[in-house]
Amino acid sequence: MQLISCHHGKLQTLSAAAAGLKRAGAAGRSFVTGLPALDALAPRQSLARGAVHELLFDRSHAPPSFVAALVARAAAADDDGSPGASFPIIWSDPRGEIYPPALAALGLDLAKIYLLRPASAADEAWALTECLRCRGVAAVVAQPQRLSRIEARRLQLAAERGGAVGLLLRPAGRGDAVYAAATRWLVTPAPGERTVQRWTIQLIHGHGGRVGQTVILEWCREDNSVRAVDKLADRPAATPAEKSGDSATATIDAARAARRASA
Repeated sequence: MQLISCHHGKLQTLSAAAAGLKRAGAAGRSFVTGLPALDALAPRQSLARGAVHELLFDRSHAPPSFVAALVARAAAADDDGSPGASFPIIWSDPRGEIYPPALAALGLDLAKIYLLRPASAADEAWALTECLRCRGVAAVVAQPQRLSRIEARRLQLAAERGGAVGLLLRPAGRGDAVYAAATRWLVTPAPGERTVQRWTIQLIHGHGGRVGQTVILEWCREDNSVRAVDKLADRPAATPAEKSGDSATATIDAARAARRASA
């Protein structure tokens, strides 16, 4: 894990960044997340490199950093699809909210993660453009405070030039109509379980994709597994016989507990 700061139009790093590295995905102009149900919604069943993709979220919910990390991991993987981040990922973190162990738990190589610490919104906009333009960068993740039409277009052109994947986490609502992204996804928390966290992901923009359709992303904390499904499996309703059996079992268990208590 390395830190990058941006002050007055200059990038300052604690060590040499990714200069001279080959661009991630040189063998192809697209990549897949590895989650078939999610990939099926995207245009041509894949996400484009050299483009910006947006993850929108409701202002009352936390930014979908988990989903962004999964997509960034896929964008940074080797061309043969091997897991882990083999090429650098730049993550703009001006407020110091990123928890590196969580990224490591998802299989990202912290040695290839660069945390960007811009001093202002203007510095962040400039730094994101420069990072996207760098051919040694696989993905750039950011949550810009605001995005003008010119800034959105500038990020798109920078990504096209450098070949990196731009991932912008943006609150839905006022101001989100300004964009220059290849795809836009609405990420919403869904009811989960004690050890399973879920999100509903809907494609809301993407030429040639299944716009309007959704998938459910599940993350199981017990084994750290992730999967995307079309819909949750419905639990079959209990039959009258099963209900009767459950009631009888509960009565027997209660009687046994009473006898043990009186003994």
